[in-house]
Amino acid sequence: MCGLSGTFSTGGTPDRSIVSAMHNALLHRGPDETYSFSTPQISIKLARLAMNGLTDGWQPAEDRSGRYVALTNGEIYNAADLWDQALTAQQDHNRVDVAVIPELFAQYGPLGFERIDGQFATVIFDRVTGTLHLARDRFGICPLHYVLNGGHLHFCSELRPLVKHAPNSRRVDLTAVDQYLSLGNIVAPRTIVEGVCAVPPGCVVTATHSGSRTTRYWRYGDFRQEGRPLGGVREAVQAAVDSRLNAEVEIGAYLSGGLDSTILAAEAARLIDRPLQTFSVAFGEDQLLNEQRYQREVQAALGTEHHEVQCTPTDIAQQFEDMVRHCCYPQRETYNVASRMLSEMTNRHRVKGVISGEGADELFFGYDSYVFDGVLGTTPEDSRNEKAWGRADFAWEANWEVREKLLQTCLVPDAMESLRGREFHCDRLIPFSDHELTSLTRLQMRSICDVYIQLCGHLLGDHGDSMLMSSSVEGRYPFLANAVVEYALRTPDTAKVSDFEGKQCLRTAYRSLIPQAVLNRPKQGFTAYSFDDLDPGTTQRWRALVADCGLFNSDVFDALLASTNPKWDVTVSLTSISMLIDELGLT
Repeated sequence: MCGLSGTFSTGGTPDRSIVSAMHNALLHRGPDETYSFSTPQISIKLARLAMNGLTDGWQPAEDRSGRYVALTNGEIYNAADLWDQALTAQQDHNRVDVAVIPELFAQYGPLGFERIDGQFATVIFDRVTGTLHLARDRFGICPLHYVLNGGHLHFCSELRPLVKHAPNSRRVDLTAVDQYLSLGNIVAPRTIVEGVCAVPPGCVVTATHSGSRTTRYWRYGDFRQEGRPLGGVREAVQAAVDSRLNAEVEIGAYLSGGLDSTILAAEAARLIDRPLQTFSVAFGEDQLLNEQRYQREVQAALGTEHHEVQCTPTDIAQQFEDMVRHCCYPQRETYNVASRMLSEMTNRHRVKGVISGEGADELFFGYDSYVFDGVLGTTPEDSRNEKAWGRADFAWEANWEVREKLLQTCLVPDAMESLRGREFHCDRLIPFSDHELTSLTRLQMRSICDVYIQLCGHLLGDHGDSMLMSSSVEGRYPFLANAVVEYALRTPDTAKVSDFEGKQCLRTAYRSLIPQAVLNRPKQGFTAYSFDDLDPGTTQRWRALVADCGLFNSDVFDALLASTNPKWDVTVSLTSISMLIDELGLT
């Protein structure tokens, strides 16, 4: 993957110094080469992390007519098929896979992106109309942020350089804070900064002299209950792994010791003619956190070349703040420090990409909450549920009583007053109408919400892209391949959840391939040491930062300790938000 930055003007000259400043802050994303494109209307830079076309591929890419010019961060795994669909031969002189994007756009417009099996954030400039298009892949694996300021649109792969160098409000988005304290995530297009947006997954943002509009070309959640043979899922996953191993550089695998990463490592080990390099994190002697037993059993069974990094409470204390200030996304746990250490180790072993298991739990109903939903039935009806989720009897993770108490405990009175009428539930958070949602089961509703609220923003964002690319490592996600997603959408709920256990179709398909201890182990989420495990001096300093940030009540830590908290340690969230306010100079 790479780092994009640029400025587009509809009635003036773009400030190229802004682009240069943002680009210089993105060199960790693309240390190999720098590409540029400039006209009197636009200036774009791309920091390249080269994975394919190392000697015979470059950007920007153009369509045959020269009308559309594109710079792209990402990978197109079905590029050869797309050249055929675009009714033209691949440009022999440019072997980079993303070169197909402008031709695809010329042939099909925004709907052409639906044909892509891959991960991308792309910027396409129309030389004829002077129009700019910003687009992201189906699940938002590759990030892209933008801000409109007067007649200028500034965009960047990462939030921090955009806010620091491009004109913007420098105000905290209180609705985003409400989203995070209520749901544990911020949902695109919102970010922590008011007026600074994330291009939503599966969408194209088009900017012209008259403003901007957002067009959705794909959405997750159009379930079609047409059961398929269990063998089909393995074929789809194997093909997805194969395509994501395709690179001119070394691709390894993250190995947690859970079902999903083990499936991918097993498929990868069978597909390559050398030992697969695998990477995992361990937590000393802590039996609650450690998954070493399972990681080592998988390593032994597959014969991988395994690498392990140890994460300690001291690592959390020393690196948590720097991690937060880098990714510019609130946190509810400390495990991103461990994720960052993992990517640093991967880079040290000269592995530029890894396959990882994100998406399996959301697509194949792997979380415990799917079992609970199937047993417990409906939620008491509430009009706020209907606004946020489209159904009054479905609340995802929102507990309205806990939320109200939490906000009153945390936010200063002025912030509470400013939030009225802008609460997170005033906006629909998933791309479905009320009518469309009536035919969905509760498990399907949960899957849609898990994807758009948790997977797209957090697991693929600050946990995935930010931590990986801080060390110039690209994440690749076979479970999010088009064919695997299509299989999941066509598989009945009962094939995913049965006998009080999720991901049953995956377990059945891989029963003979992976160790039984991994196959039968209960779901264990990735977590790390809590604030309680850190030295008192560090946590006391962070408490002072929260008290001084101006958004939260000065006694909020003590008040939270005396009350019933929601599902995570809110002090971690308040601390990280306070760090972001300080880092970005927000009010």
